[in-house]
Amino acid sequence: MTSSSPLSTRLGTWFAKAVFACLGVLPLTFLRSLGTGAGLLLWALPGGYKRRAILNIAIAFPELNETERQHIARDAMRHVCQMFLEMPYWWRDWSSARVAAHTQPINWALADQLLAKGKGLILLSPHLGSYELLGSLFSARHPSTVLFKPPRVAWLRDFIKSLRTLDQLKVVPADASGVRALVKTLLRGQTVGLLPDQVPVKGEGEWVPFFGQDAYTMRLVHRLQAMTGAPVIMLCVVRQPGETLCKMEYWEVPTPWPEDPVAALTLMNQNLERAIRLAPAQYLWGYNRYRKPNQRKT
Repeated sequence: MTSSSPLSTRLGTWFAKAVFACLGVLPLTFLRSLGTGAGLLLWALPGGYKRRAILNIAIAFPELNETERQHIARDAMRHVCQMFLEMPYWWRDWSSARVAAHTQPINWALADQLLAKGKGLILLSPHLGSYELLGSLFSARHPSTVLFKPPRVAWLRDFIKSLRTLDQLKVVPADASGVRALVKTLLRGQTVGLLPDQVPVKGEGEWVPFFGQDAYTMRLVHRLQAMTGAPVIMLCVVRQPGETLCKMEYWEVPTPWPEDPVAALTLMNQNLERAIRLAPAQYLWGYNRYRKPNQRKT
């Protein structure tokens, strides 16, 4: 944001930061309670996010009856609000120790063994649960580089980037320079992280099944694995009730992946589905996952 920005924009940015700062001093349990209330309100009101969430849940879980799908959709509204209200809490103190204090103990043996092979490690996660915590949790143990697709809103872009930038966590943009940085990181035997359930631009993906319906899926992960031979881990952080508020789950996705990108990305999406099924209501169902891709702007 520059000094030439409209006064209303500057005031809006200041107000948003002030609200975040005030929310950040509140206990995490209280913020989640606020998220529950906001989610109930979001569910009661009409809106595009709600409509898309209901539609995508129906696609993903045709075996469930209408009541069961409505229950997941209603809970999804609660969790998306909790996700946004958690952000100020982490913004105030984004230290690995603080994040770990809210997370069940993690057995890192598998990740350590895979990194010891010297080919680097590719971490994948869906937009599920408290996914913003993944970088802090993993980079506290091993240096990591993550791909970052910034929001359009300047203050929110800077805020989220600050959340994802730590002593051992490097953030790179979702462009050609960022991809080169990911390759170099893997060739150094270190870790990269991606959220591969976003729709890539036209020409950079393949149409492969995601919960039974074709979704345009990024080819980048397959390219990185083929170029470096790096092992792949799927991981996620899901919210928990009680004093321990988060739990991380992870497992290895078998490699080498098939040479055919469609087969490889089908395998990746199957593992994304496995992660989402751990806590279906905590996924961002309102995202337009099945849309057609847009051409990259030049």
